[in-house]
Parts: sequence; C-alpha cells; structure tokens
Amino acid sequence: MPYAKLRPDSYVHHTLHRYTGSEHLEFQRYVLLTNFPDYTERFKALGPHTARQGNWESVHNPELDCSLINFGIGAPAAAMAMHCLGFLDQVDAVIMLGLAGGLAEEMQMGDIVLPTASIRDEGASRHYLHGDTPALPNFKVQRIIAEAATEKGIKTRSGIFKTTDYRMWEFDREFADLLREQKVVAIDMEIAALFSVGYSLGKPVGALMLISDLPLTRSGIKRSDSTREVLEEFCERQLDVGLRSFRKLNEGGVFQLGEVLPFEW
Repeated sequence: MPYAKLRPDSYVHHTLHRYTGSEHLEFQRYVLLTNFPDYTERFKALGPHTARQGNWESVHNPELDCSLINFGIGAPAAAMAMHCLGFLDQVDAVIMLGLAGGLAEEMQMGDIVLPTASIRDEGASRHYLHGDTPALPNFKVQRIIAEAATEKGIKTRSGIFKTTDYRMWEFDREFADLLREQKVVAIDMEIAALFSVGYSLGKPVGALMLISDLPLTRSGIKRSDSTREVLEEFCERQLDVGLRSFRKLNEGGVFQLGEVLPFEW
C-alpha cells in the first residue's frame, strides 16, 4: 500500500500482521491478552484453532468467538497490542490474564485479584491520558469477571495495583517502603497501560490477575521454579474464568454490551 493511503486503521492492520502474523479480520469478538506461553498452549487445547506467529503469538478459535495474543512483557508492548485492538470494530471486549506480585499481607500465591485501578508508574500510558487521569478497568467487564469467578466457586480479591517499568526493585528498600505507603495490593508491569489505552480509544478492557509471588517477603520473591509451580496449578482456572466471562458478555449478562460498554465518558 502506498504510504499516502495509510490511515490510522490501515496502519494498525499492518502492525497487527507484522507483530502477530494474523490478518486483522481473523480476530474474533473477544480477545484475551497474556504474556506467558502456558495460557497460549492451554487455549490451543480447547478446540479447533488457527495459530499465527510473528514477534507475538496469536491464536484464533471461532467456535469460542475468541482470540488470544501473547504479547510478551511490559507496558510498551501492552499499549501497542491494546492500541491495535482499539481499532478493530469486531472486537467487543478484552481481558488481560496476567501475573502480579502480591503486596497485601493476607495474600497468598495462587490468589485471583481483580484490579480496581492501577498507579501509572510506567511511561506508555502518558501518551494516551493526562498524567492526573487514573488508569481504571471497565467496571462492567470487571463485574462480569467477578460473577464468573463466583460461579466457579473462586474467591477473588480486589484493590489498587501499581504498574511499574522498574522490574528489579525487590532489594530497593526505598521503593518497597513507597509501595507500603501507597497501600497497593499488587504490582505488575502492564495493566495501567492497557486500561489507559482502552479508555482513550473506547475499547472495554478488564483484567484477571494471578498472584505469582510475594515480593515484599524474602521467601516470596519470584523464582523460576516458583513461577512454574503457580502457572501449572492455577493458570488453567484463570483461563476458564476469562472464557466464562466472555460467554456471560455474549449472553448479555447484567447489561447489553453494545449499549453501555463502548464509552464511559
């Protein structure tokens, strides 16, 4: 395509194809975002699908009316994925299935947490929202996720997260003290960017986060073996809740998706 004919939407189509290997029309009505291959492999096992590989991996299951993108780690990649999905008219809602570090004293590895907001301690979201604007998930998507978890007999927690681009902070006492002062319940590297881009572009997005480590305690700092154990034991349950949430959205749930979800401002 000549550069003169590129538009924001056609540029997104090219970008999606470069990064996921998928054509934009392959994406289904609902999209799961993740950054670990465990979710991708379990999603593939659910039925007939098409898998594509670019810098990111994408999987499409028309029977579930759902696609999945494994975009890797960090707010810039999360923002790019959400930006692209924001320009796909056929996509009605997005849910992030991710890992987070639990900071509240009562949290345990394997807990499911629904973020109510996230402090924007990363650089990607500032390109979409003013610095004073909080990063919030779509409330109605989060409500549906909470109902889906309850139906599965899963107790969820909720609270404010902190999304940071500072990965190796666990032995930084000043940063750890700040987390305690801010009274955040968990820390991650993506959701503030996802929420900010989704809100800016009018694409409903929620998050269902799995506590994989307890980084404020020396024994709870993430290790490769501990992360593997958590994923093996809990990620299938987390995926099931995400898909159940989409089914509830498709059925109408407590609200009509098209009537109230696209914009909240």
